[in-house]
Amino acid sequence: MRVEELTREIELAKGRLAVRDEVEAFIEAVHGSASRRSLQAFETLLTALVQEVLPGEKPVALDLSTERGLASLDICVRRPDGSLEDVLEDNGGALTNVIGMALRLIAVVKADVARFLALDEADCWIAPDRVSSFYRVLEDGAARLGVQCLAVSHHDLSQFSGQFHIARVAGEPAAGVEVISSDTGAQWNDAQPGLRYIRLVNVQAYRDATLPLSPGVNALIGPNNRGKSTFIRALRAVFYGEARDSLVRAGEKSATVEIGVAGGRTLRFVRQPRRSPVNVWSLHEADGSVVEERGMRYETGGRNVPDWVADLIRIRKVEDLDVHVAHQKFPVFLLGETPSRRSAVLSIGQEAGYIRDMLVIHRERCRRDTEAVRSGERELIALGETLEGLTEIEALKEQLAAASAQAERLRASAATIERLQAHAAQLAALRSRLERAQARAGITAHLPSAEHLDALTRAVERSRERERIGRRVVQASRALAQSQARLRALQDLPSAAPVLENTAPAQDILKRLADLRSAARIAKTRMAQVDDGLKALQAEMARLVEETGGLCPTCGSPVRPETLLDHHAHSLKPTERLTA
Repeated sequence: MRVEELTREIELAKGRLAVRDEVEAFIEAVHGSASRRSLQAFETLLTALVQEVLPGEKPVALDLSTERGLASLDICVRRPDGSLEDVLEDNGGALTNVIGMALRLIAVVKADVARFLALDEADCWIAPDRVSSFYRVLEDGAARLGVQCLAVSHHDLSQFSGQFHIARVAGEPAAGVEVISSDTGAQWNDAQPGLRYIRLVNVQAYRDATLPLSPGVNALIGPNNRGKSTFIRALRAVFYGEARDSLVRAGEKSATVEIGVAGGRTLRFVRQPRRSPVNVWSLHEADGSVVEERGMRYETGGRNVPDWVADLIRIRKVEDLDVHVAHQKFPVFLLGETPSRRSAVLSIGQEAGYIRDMLVIHRERCRRDTEAVRSGERELIALGETLEGLTEIEALKEQLAAASAQAERLRASAATIERLQAHAAQLAALRSRLERAQARAGITAHLPSAEHLDALTRAVERSRERERIGRRVVQASRALAQSQARLRALQDLPSAAPVLENTAPAQDILKRLADLRSAARIAKTRMAQVDDGLKALQAEMARLVEETGGLCPTCGSPVRPETLLDHHAHSLKPTERLTA
């Protein structure tokens, strides 16, 4: 078997080595094609976005090269004469605004993170008459790529698109700012990814304000210096850990940021100055309880964002860049970074890197194939020499097969013996239970008839009635004694006692005494009757116990006449009843 396996491996290795040069040439060709195709696609997209917002602007050009083995990307615009200009160094702010926004959208999609983007005054360098075009591009790009956006702007964006969800800030920071917005809850389902709302409690100018978010593009608008950017700072605090004590509203002890996420859950961030921990992240169910799953409680304190926040919400920095939440003071994204970081963030050149890795793997595989051919052929020669000396191998195989068959028969016999032993044990247990059942059947055959048992039951009831009557007689006797004492006390009164104006109470007492005497006579008569019946019942129970040999006819336990009807006084224990 080993000889066949080695032969097959050597043949496959020789086959791969035969086409080694053709495969390497093909991989090199695919490498060049992938790089060109990736660059052309991004150039076309960025150029279209720029010219939509800034008509007549020069086309975007991407220059991909290699530095120290890493893909490096320069982002430029192409002059009419074919030369290139750096976007950041050689052009105005409006162009960098548009390209920066487009690069953020591309990075969010290419980096395999949450598709969420927050822009803070991203239109700051764009002429007012081109702002509408800027947001149309943002709206169209977000819809095509499935990205949820929050745009903070001092422009009244409601006039630009009916697809935006618009919220407004109102009020003054000194007195407290609030958010005016429609409800967006009907646009979500429980499992849909995205942020449902952002709630600020005692955060700078906000005492308690909630910003509802839709799955698409959202805009928070209002005049300058009203606290619009506070929502961006809150997001950076929650997801990037950029929190300061100035986040807490003046006079309050802590600031709280709550973010609604999928499944009805809430991500909560609390900043509490002069406390340890100063920051607390926690995830809550819809009922307010902290989420606990797989032995982990989702509540962590400290200064750094917990790993579970990034793992669950998937909003994190990419290559140490704030891809998701833009900073108001740094609206330009990625253009000021190194060429290698641009390529890594946008994953441009990644396909080419994969192809280069394929080429390295192919060359390594060819090296292993060459080694496999040499070592395999040597092993085949050694195996051939070994097999020549094993002339008796067939006889040994037959003996081994016979021994294996005998062992299988022995295992089958052992299993049969085990089954027979189990059946024998079951038969012994059944025989014991049958003997006990026959003994009980013999006792049951001597039981009195059902009419006789009914008579015994009625006699017992009469006995219980006698006990109840006895208790009533005792109570009546006590009441009679008390009444007689009162009567003697009345008889000892002087004969010249004054006539009572109201004799009704005395007459009531006399009537009650007469009633008690009558009740006592009736009770004594009934007690005598019950005593006669009880004596007859005891005689009958004594006769029944004597007939059954001193055993209970129902459970077979030793019994006396006075305990015959008290089943709990002589019944078998639970373990004895189970064995019976």
